[in-house]
Amino acid sequence: MNETIQFGNLTIVIATDSKDVTYTFKGEVDENFRQKDVPRVKAQNIILVLEDITHFNSCGIREWVYMVRDFARIGKLVFKRCSVAMVDQINMVPDSISGGQVESFFAPYACDDHGEISKLIDMKKEFKSIANRTPPVMHCDQCSKELEFDALPGSYFLFCSSELSKAS
Repeated sequence: MNETIQFGNLTIVIATDSKDVTYTFKGEVDENFRQKDVPRVKAQNIILVLEDITHFNSCGIREWVYMVRDFARIGKLVFKRCSVAMVDQINMVPDSISGGQVESFFAPYACDDHGEISKLIDMKKEFKSIANRTPPVMHCDQCSKELEFDALPGSYFLFCSSELSKAS
């Protein structure tokens, strides 16, 4: 079953199967987002796919926190493919994941020849690197050059402290 909900510049697609429900978010989480209008589907795993979240504002993050708190009461929260904007929110507002688990996230890198590039980091695969607050080595898909991490690792990976303690 699939359902699509629209809130201004935010689209949410909800897909369910026998044990999981997946909420895929695309756009801006802002004053148009009404968390009470997002169906709560009880499931073993509540998966939030967040690679296409581009922006949060203060009204949006407040509504977001209320929503994920509700979700956490009805299933295990799993956050996948968190955008850089989502990681920024997790670092500023830890309640934005309500005790859920971040499985993967994008991080900002830069290529001298191709500019800014977001690269996907898998928490399990890159466990050692993240535990040491060292950005994983990544390469440009276009020229194969090693990319430079384009943030302060201690600040960007701040949210990983709680994630790493869940994994140990």
